[in-house]
Amino acid sequence: LSHKHPTGQEQCASIRSQLLERTNGLQIFLDVYDLDDVTRLEEYIEASMCVLIFMSRGYFSSKACLTEARRALELHKPLIIVHE
Repeated sequence: LSHKHPTGQEQCASIRSQLLERTNGLQIFLDVYDLDDVTRLEEYIEASMCVLIFMSRGYFSSKACLTEARRALELHKPLIIVHE
């Protein structure tokens, strides 16, 4: 779940929670729970089946968000776009 802090954090936590309730064994990366090293963002994207981009205020001004989005596009990962 790619999002901008703090404008998308609460919404992405809710999306993650709802997806986990409705799926069996799905792993969902959300930085607040899973990020151990910010320099590994591209690796997390590489390991993902798809990327949900939560577009909230400031998303495109965040270096980390742009890194995630760019890497997902480079790898032709399926994208799910959610607009705030």
